Amino acid sequence: MSKIAIALAAATGPSLCRAFGLVLAVTLSGCVGGSSPSGGGSSGTSGCIPGATNLCNCTASQTGVQTCNADGKGYSPCVCGGAGTAGDATTGDASASAGKDSAAGGQDASSADIAAQTALDGDASASDTATDLAVFTKDLDDEIDDVVDWSDLLDPEDTGVADTGPSTSDLPPKDASSDDCPERAKIVYVVTKGNQLLSFVPDKLQFKLVGNLQCPAQGGQTPFSMSVDRQANAWVLFVSAMGQGGPVMKVSTENAACQATNYQLGQQGQELFGMGFSSDAPAALTEKLYLAGTTSFNFALQGGCTLATLDTKTMLVQTIAALPKQLGCPDLSGNGNAELFGFFPQTNPAQVVKLDKATGQPVKNWPLPAGAFAGVEAWAFAQWGGKFWLFFKSSGDLSSSVWSLDPVNGNATKVLANTGHVITGAGVSSCAPTAGVKGP
Repeated sequence: MSKIAIALAAATGPSLCRAFGLVLAVTLSGCVGGSSPSGGGSSGTSGCIPGATNLCNCTASQTGVQTCNADGKGYSPCVCGGAGTAGDATTGDASASAGKDSAAGGQDASSADIAAQTALDGDASASDTATDLAVFTKDLDDEIDDVVDWSDLLDPEDTGVADTGPSTSDLPPKDASSDDCPERAKIVYVVTKGNQLLSFVPDKLQFKLVGNLQCPAQGGQTPFSMSVDRQANAWVLFVSAMGQGGPVMKVSTENAACQATNYQLGQQGQELFGMGFSSDAPAALTEKLYLAGTTSFNFALQGGCTLATLDTKTMLVQTIAALPKQLGCPDLSGNGNAELFGFFPQTNPAQVVKLDKATGQPVKNWPLPAGAFAGVEAWAFAQWGGKFWLFFKSSGDLSSSVWSLDPVNGNATKVLANTGHVITGAGVSSCAPTAGVKGP
């Protein structure tokens, strides 16, 4: 799941704005505004939205962009560009400063190359510049043969066809924690400020569009955080353009279809929160959804957060304990080992912390490189394959980057720069592998 920073704006009064770092602002220009679903869609017989874009494969290791034609009946040929690979931590970094989201428009910042090719996330700003077109697949020439091949999750033509998960052959050995899980429940999913749901295969550094969210949320509301359960359902919290908590929606990871829930906003003070599923015991087939949140006003003032659980059947919140106030509010991620972790980007330095699920107290922490997570604007977090995967955008970045943190040696590496998406939430179920998966 991920959090959007809330800012206090004083353009027309003390209104709350959502932007991804906890920064006090005096104008609305730095706040995340609402934006309607946009970007790529299916190019099948149902047509497409003129000007919308989809990712498409240029080579085995490079991705391009195709644009919906003016008549809405199909997409243009794939446009390829950029010389880097996602495996190079510097590839795709922008040379220009990031554009800011406006409260009225709610547009994501992106590079001129991306904008010239109609914006990878469907909401890029044409005023920004960058040196390279974002590339989404790393160089696999040096891959070890026994690495699990999840690449069949990617549609070669990127038509937006539903993500049905990897094939059942050559998968990691199953353990008791994954016996009841569909295959698509074993990877990571992210949501963007542009209301798109994507799958993410960490050991391949590959994104694939699942679909555009068409949730019954009020106009201007956008995803704030997310987690995924053992049945591969995504649970998404929305937030208004003014930074107030919105509804919680149940979203299919197969086709991005949304279903409203009866979640009552603000229960036990949980208005804006990060969330993550964790199994009830190592290898258990049951799990709980943990929340770490507070009111939108307290969140904006960088107040402390409270750990709680949300019953996804009754949609009732139960408070556990207050988290240490000095840590701020985290994004959460759990796993099938009954562990719970928080990503705290606002401490100095930023850190990942293992939390006691019964008390909310830190058990162990992993400091991140000093200065690497400064100026936080958007963040999300998932634990997969024995590593932590951090999705982060600072106020100076054009879009979110991906970091990998190895808890064994504490090394953190930027493995994918300038993804072309502003990622506001990430989720992984307790079915996902917890160790033994090779990758970047």
